[in-house]
Amino acid sequence: MVEFILEIMIEISSYFFTPKKRLEKNIRLLKKDHWFAELEDDFRYNHLIWNNRKITRFLGVPNNVEKLIKDDDEKAKFKKLLTYEHVKFITLP
Repeated sequence: MVEFILEIMIEISSYFFTPKKRLEKNIRLLKKDHWFAELEDDFRYNHLIWNNRKITRFLGVPNNVEKLIKDDDEKAKFKKLLTYEHVKFITLP
């Protein structure tokens, strides 16, 4: 019975804590590419990369990260999304 409860607690904790860990892992992986490291180092985009819901949701998906690494069109789309979210952020009333 105790073992069962421990397994459930582990499942629940992994459910709540995995997205942040996955995001951290994916960002570390992307930072190996110069283009992403520059974006992440830029104060205008760093906050969005780590805190914007659309951006973090996108970067939390491993398939999206693979596309960003391999496909220049996906990189351009991501940069456009990041720029759009930045403009939205700085023009808040």
